[in-house]
Amino acid sequence: MSIKQEAAFHEAGHAVAAFRSRFHNIVGTISLEQYGAGEIFVSLSKRKLRAAGLPVDESSEAIKEVAVDLAVVLCAGLVAERLAAERIVTLRANPACAEPDHTLLRNQLSKAGLSRHFDRHEETARNLLSLEWPLLNSLASYLYSKVTVEPTDVIAFLEQASNAALTQVAPHETPPGEG
Repeated sequence: MSIKQEAAFHEAGHAVAAFRSRFHNIVGTISLEQYGAGEIFVSLSKRKLRAAGLPVDESSEAIKEVAVDLAVVLCAGLVAERLAAERIVTLRANPACAEPDHTLLRNQLSKAGLSRHFDRHEETARNLLSLEWPLLNSLASYLYSKVTVEPTDVIAFLEQASNAALTQVAPHETPPGEG
């Protein structure tokens, strides 16, 4: 498995977690060619902050629940690689690719007055991405085929795939997140 495919799962993990997060969203191009692994830009979402009644500026970064939300998004890259490696025997998770994420994560947790340990945030990311595996896998395939994707295209892909999954739920079933 090439580093590009590993990067596709890594960046798809961040993207799915940001898409599902309470306070963050994808704001920049996803490129699988950056520093040999990949790169995604995630930021506070003004729309999501407003909806939560929080300040729509950088002061929100110091709010504990916002920092925890970002922690899950940042942990999701390596967690996605690990989940993919459990399902695809030729893929190996590369913890070294997550070092920039983990450095930022520790800084953000510290800024919010939280412990710099992030095991529980990795567990939350793992639970989320396990439930979202079909979406994660589809997005990783999409990213792998494109190499570089604009954030609007990623969000449109995620919205379309999410809506398609909801329409496939049998009438007697409750859609995920509505029960």
